[in-house]
Amino acid sequence: MKKPILILQQLEYEPAALIEQVIHEAGWETKTLKTMEDPIPQVLLRYSGLVIMGGHMSANDTHLGFITKQIRLLEWCIRYDFPVLGICLGSQLLAKAAGANVIKSPLRELGWYHLRPTFYAQEDPVFGKMLASGLKIFQWHGETFELPEQATLLATCPEVINQVFRIKSRLYGLQFHAEMTEDLILAWIKHGSSEAAYLGEEGVDELINHIPRYLPAAREYCSFIVKSWLKLL
Repeated sequence: MKKPILILQQLEYEPAALIEQVIHEAGWETKTLKTMEDPIPQVLLRYSGLVIMGGHMSANDTHLGFITKQIRLLEWCIRYDFPVLGICLGSQLLAKAAGANVIKSPLRELGWYHLRPTFYAQEDPVFGKMLASGLKIFQWHGETFELPEQATLLATCPEVINQVFRIKSRLYGLQFHAEMTEDLILAWIKHGSSEAAYLGEEGVDELINHIPRYLPAAREYCSFIVKSWLKLL
């Protein structure tokens, strides 16, 4: 029997959504822990893989126990090449666990941005099928990460260069959000007063109007990413 996949969820309104749906459709079970409420394990011997979701907190908030515990858990994952899929904050935590700095993003990416593969993505089992022309994906962050020394950069955006990296053979950090649904986007706009203010009314309207244009292709590709990652477990 397959061991379940552990999902670490930071906030109530930032679930794994599409990621968890694809995992279940592929025949895997999941267990979700709320990082601010539930005990975070030190090792993952009872699990097949780890998914860490995003949140408004920072990977630099090491005064918070649930942040420090996730970093320590990711250090264990790196040591043993344990499968990880880190989303937004999850990618920043993975980068920090690998010794890299988490820094203010040169651009506060909120909305749809053009993601393109790097040369190194060609042979990657998860990101190797991305078209050279790339696609628009959903971003929602104000911080980003420097590339860890042992990491391979697989995808990039013109505005924020470090978008997707792999450590060893099975640990992936994704700065963008692969889990998105239309309902999630609308919920984040509702909860993200700072983000909505930054975008302004016209920016929010533009973001929403682009949902039917960009979300279907993004969801299709993100489903492929998750399925490909599952094959490494």
